[in-house]
Amino acid sequence: MNYSNQITTNHRFVLFLLLFLTIDVFGQSSSSTEKLLRQHISYLADDRLEGRETGSAGEKLAAEYIVKAFEHIGLTPKGEDGFLQSFKFNSGQILGATNKLMIDGRDLDVSKDFFPAVESSSQTFEGKLVSVGYGIKAPELKHNDYSKPKKLKGKVIIAQLGAPESDNPHSDFQNYHSVQHKITNAEEVGAKALILIGSQKEIDNKIYKKKHIQNVTISKIPVIYLESELYTSLSAAKKIKGTIDQSRASKTGYNILGYINNNAATTIVIGGHYDHLGYGHFGSLYTGKRLIHNGADDNSSGIALLIELAKKLKNTPKEQKNNYLFACFSGEELGLYGSNHFTKNPTISLETVNYMLNFDMVGRLEKEDPILAINGTGTSPQWSVLDSLNIESIRIKKGESGVGPSDHTSFYLKDIPVLHFFSGAHEDYHKPSDDENKINYVGILLVQKIVTKLIDTLNSSTKLSFTKTKEESNTPPKFTVGLGVIPDYLFDGEGMRIDGVIDNRVASKAGFQVGDIVIQIGETIVKDLNMYMVGLSKYKKGDSTEVTVKRKEEVIKKEITF
Repeated sequence: MNYSNQITTNHRFVLFLLLFLTIDVFGQSSSSTEKLLRQHISYLADDRLEGRETGSAGEKLAAEYIVKAFEHIGLTPKGEDGFLQSFKFNSGQILGATNKLMIDGRDLDVSKDFFPAVESSSQTFEGKLVSVGYGIKAPELKHNDYSKPKKLKGKVIIAQLGAPESDNPHSDFQNYHSVQHKITNAEEVGAKALILIGSQKEIDNKIYKKKHIQNVTISKIPVIYLESELYTSLSAAKKIKGTIDQSRASKTGYNILGYINNNAATTIVIGGHYDHLGYGHFGSLYTGKRLIHNGADDNSSGIALLIELAKKLKNTPKEQKNNYLFACFSGEELGLYGSNHFTKNPTISLETVNYMLNFDMVGRLEKEDPILAINGTGTSPQWSVLDSLNIESIRIKKGESGVGPSDHTSFYLKDIPVLHFFSGAHEDYHKPSDDENKINYVGILLVQKIVTKLIDTLNSSTKLSFTKTKEESNTPPKFTVGLGVIPDYLFDGEGMRIDGVIDNRVASKAGFQVGDIVIQIGETIVKDLNMYMVGLSKYKKGDSTEVTVKRKEEVIKKEITF
């Protein structure tokens, strides 16, 4: 399949911008590289791509641009169809025309009064209604809502969403909240169907979270959400019958894979994701009207760096002891879909992969006291060479874990050493304001210098050894409330520095500002990000407490309500 035959929208615009790619790649100056970085990000973060949501026309335009860049550089296609590797993903439900629900003769409206669960099978059912509380079986907690299973066979079971002690994030019932647990229990007693009762917000949250899940297990019985207030009005009802008619919608996303063959035994994977949030109907931290989320830093910046690095490595006169696979993944924002698909369906042998470098958000390096986070440093002892990579004034903040919310995780889980390069969170993260005019291009060039020096230092036929990281065994504190801020993950002082304040949340209402350092929540002294989470874990929605922040030399205390 050829994108150039598929995509005609804004075609002249694409060709105009691609003219920049004809700049001579030999002896390229830093100023010309900066212009090309700006060119790449300006295009990928343009409104015409509508936020590059996976499966959208904007994603295809972005893919076409990257393919043209790879072709111009002279990379070898390493997808399944040229440079492309496609993957299908679930994109929600398609409700059929025959969804019906009748309780004691009263017809209910689909999507208004009831909603089929994503896990529900499509079939007709009829039976008597029986309530089973939360629908939980937890023998170790001496809790069993199915203590009389024989009386439930052939009945339509009603169960509440959630679990006992739902407001307690440390409750022993935390493992029994899942809808799948409730479905399994209802199936085991031979129920005709399962009705799940909850608030409209709880139901909407369940539907949203399941919308894009790749592997949903379809139940043996119909499963339906019913709003709790409506159920209360029907609490005396005894009989129910209905029909569930639904199917799964799917879309296609594309990874883009280009290769440099140096006839080496091992290959370095250099990757980054090119998708983003579209109009922000998922994952957005913006609360205003519907707007395009262009994702200039997240992650046009990483793709721009990847393209220019590919150009540099393709034309280096030095002998290279590794091959290079340049991988632009889609579906990262939905849950690492593209990189997960690649590692399960690799177009090169994963046994030959030396290590993986991931660029995700490298465009906002601070100009004053720049700090670059490099995560995954515990995945190989050879990453100790980072200590010798002194590039101008940049300080490197290392994180050992190979697991994180980006595509390097998919490779780490295949026992491959990884590094994730990250210039830091900011107030524009996952908002429409993450635009090209805020990118620090000199900073991207500095990151490129570090990466190039790292690759040169490790330019050996010896494959890096892999180690699992300690952080996997550490479970962060569970919490159900927040201040509505973006933490500064690069801050290495005492406290939790605020890098962004989300509108109309707790922190903004209290008057907290970017740069404030949270030093105490209630009685909890906040020394770092982990203690910040510990402090939050002691509260639930509706609780009030005092939060203390440091603003330069001033200490400010505010009474807040979660």
